[in-house]
Amino acid sequence: MTSTDKYIQFCKHFHKFKIPKLKLKILDKRYQDLYRKLYDVDHNDVNKASFLVFTSSFFFSLTFSLIFTSINLLLVLLYSTILSLIISYKFNLILYNDILKKENLTNSMLYLIKIDFSLIQKTLNENSDKCLSFIELIKEYRIPISGHFKTIFNRIHEGMTPEQELNQIVTHSDDFDNYIKNLSINKFNSDSLGDLDENTLEKQFKIYLKQVQSKISILFFLGLFFPIGLCFLILFNQIDLVFLIFLIPIFLISLNLIFRKFIRNQGYLIGLVKNFSKLERKKFLEFILFLRSFAYNLNNNISPEKALITSYNQNKNLIVLLEKLLKKQISYLLNLSYSLSDVLNNLKRELKSLQYAIILEAIKKFISKNSHFTSTKILKIIKVAYKHQKLQRKLEIILKGEKFKIYFFITLLPIITGVISGIFPIFTLIIENLDLTGYDFFFLIINPINLSSSVIIILVLLSSISIASYYFLKVLSINRKFLIISGSIIIFLLTFLLSFINISTLV
Repeated sequence: MTSTDKYIQFCKHFHKFKIPKLKLKILDKRYQDLYRKLYDVDHNDVNKASFLVFTSSFFFSLTFSLIFTSINLLLVLLYSTILSLIISYKFNLILYNDILKKENLTNSMLYLIKIDFSLIQKTLNENSDKCLSFIELIKEYRIPISGHFKTIFNRIHEGMTPEQELNQIVTHSDDFDNYIKNLSINKFNSDSLGDLDENTLEKQFKIYLKQVQSKISILFFLGLFFPIGLCFLILFNQIDLVFLIFLIPIFLISLNLIFRKFIRNQGYLIGLVKNFSKLERKKFLEFILFLRSFAYNLNNNISPEKALITSYNQNKNLIVLLEKLLKKQISYLLNLSYSLSDVLNNLKRELKSLQYAIILEAIKKFISKNSHFTSTKILKIIKVAYKHQKLQRKLEIILKGEKFKIYFFITLLPIITGVISGIFPIFTLIIENLDLTGYDFFFLIINPINLSSSVIIILVLLSSISIASYYFLKVLSINRKFLIISGSIIIFLLTFLLSFINISTLV
């Protein structure tokens, strides 16, 4: 039994009970239907289970905090409520996120499925069962819906009609369902490549482009004000040291959640280069250049093997990053050590990216069906990839506009926290009406209790600054994170020492 099955089984336990429902996500009718049809669970049962998760985590957090810490009750209640909401929210969205992940993966493959099936349509004769061919095609793909099509294929062998089975199918992807409906209406004779103009993933990415600046601002707000807020809580002795240490994992989880949910792009578009790496982009453009040349050579009615070798010879001076890898595979092909299919499989393994693997797997399938028509299909894939590259360039322009803010905040944060934290030891003694002269100053330096408390506070602040700086830099996908974070830590320590020394001399 998988973890998803256990989750569903747990939620279904509460179907007959009349308990409050915690609606943390308003689902439209489509998602409610998907819960029932794909997972055999009612969304209300999930909301009931979420309420129980919220109450149990709230009471556990409240009890733990009251027993092991001595902080203000209102602060404990606030913290316990927020933590419980986060836990129950994550629990509530398990099925929703599963649907969304499978939908995005299916939608990312839909381009290639359409191109692949249009190739099949051209190669089949008029009397062929195109509906059955479509089912066989999807059955062979490694996507979430393939299992449904394997079941359909078995039911057809038991006497059911392909058209009737397809009309009843419901998948995670609304785009894929609409594609099936369109094929069914046209009796699987339409090319359907007109739908390549835009799909749900591209629409979502355009919405993401419009919202990304606002979402980054949320990350900045939490990343800046959490460490500064900690400083003031410590300064006025409003927080327990045990609770202070416990806050750091919560800060890390919160920033990670904001980054994953709001800022990080999942990269399901086949033309999107992850992490905005210039090296990866150059490699991908070299790959596209090589594929374009391969497509043009195929169009000249030569064998796929010869087309691949010719493409390498034509472009070996232009493909700097891929030259060594392609040279090795071409030599295998020339020595008859590997077939073309083996070479494409080797390239998939060597390139180590889902993006390349999807495209190469599609090309391998195209060639096995009809190498002549493959040329047109490869050019269509390249056209889609270029369209996605344009979208990525727009995102990079937006993120470059945030570059100054990020470096400014990474410099400002350790300065502010360093200045405030430098006041801690002196401020504590002032509050306790102690004179910081002679023996008292010496007592402050050597007192093991004050020293250990100060070390814990400094480590907590260093951790919060490092975590905030890490996620600020992650927005830009900067590789030199360790060096920059180390610089931020040095700024904090220097500012802390200067602040402490200056305040000490004044007192």
